[in-house]
Amino acid sequence: MESIDPSVHIDQRSGAAEMWGKFRTLGGLGHLVDGAAPAVGFLIGYATVDAKIGVLIALVVACAVAGYRLLRGDSVKVVAISVAVVVVFSLFVGITGEGRGFYLPDLIICAAGTLAFGLTLLSGRPLSHWISRKVGLEPAAHADPQQRIRLHRRVTLAWFVFWALHLVVMVPLYVANQVVLLGSVALILGKPALVVMLAASWLWVRRSLNQHPGSHAAVAGSRA
Repeated sequence: MESIDPSVHIDQRSGAAEMWGKFRTLGGLGHLVDGAAPAVGFLIGYATVDAKIGVLIALVVACAVAGYRLLRGDSVKVVAISVAVVVVFSLFVGITGEGRGFYLPDLIICAAGTLAFGLTLLSGRPLSHWISRKVGLEPAAHADPQQRIRLHRRVTLAWFVFWALHLVVMVPLYVANQVVLLGSVALILGKPALVVMLAASWLWVRRSLNQHPGSHAAVAGSRA
């Protein structure tokens, strides 16, 4: 019987622990509440009365969550953005005159993400590479720049699939006006999935740097 290397299990556990730690650092648990609570409030109001009541409940819940987070000392800017997102989603109900309008901003964001990551993938300048450098995750110089580009093509492809999957699942539900089902899917594919994807991408890029070290210092050393 083929033996299993214990280091594989250790590596998997450490990877999961790192990802969970990054998920928490990114405010994943808070985003679960921020994204889910107002959306659930909207669905309850829409299903029991109408879209207007759903919007009212979503705004009340968003403000209540914001107040609680402010009392806990959370960033005013982050809390304000969370409330603003719910306000924008709610405005689309009034603009479209339909309950499904609450999810139209979601579809616009997904379409923009699919287009952005898809175009940069085709151009050979993967968007994840540019973003990682901007946030300091990716070094400005590397001993093997082509290796980094190849890595980020895969990361960018994963993000392209991530956004495209949203459209594949949600657009038919939007067109069919299946608001409750659309909202239920959005609860899963919304903020929670986004924060998980961010944490996974961070771990992916970070671990690739550890496996293939080649920072600016390595480049400088090779020239000495």
